[in-house]
Amino acid sequence: MSDDEHYENNANSAGTANDAANEQDRVRPPLLGTEMREATLPDGSQAVVVVRAGTSQDEVDEQAARLRRGAPEAK
Repeated sequence: MSDDEHYENNANSAGTANDAANEQDRVRPPLLGTEMREATLPDGSQAVVVVRAGTSQDEVDEQAARLRRGAPEAK
């Protein structure tokens, strides 16, 4: 394989990886207005959850506990 062919194959591979990343960006909802917070679960273990910015720590802990139990999110 010549150097030109090798370069072209690598460029095509990189393009495919970039296309996949761009596709993920298009289908992933934006995370503006959210933050990652540490939560303490009822059993004393720790978890990190994504919540709306400004959520109180008590609510963060409650949401993490609901996620651990598998309970549906309260509205």
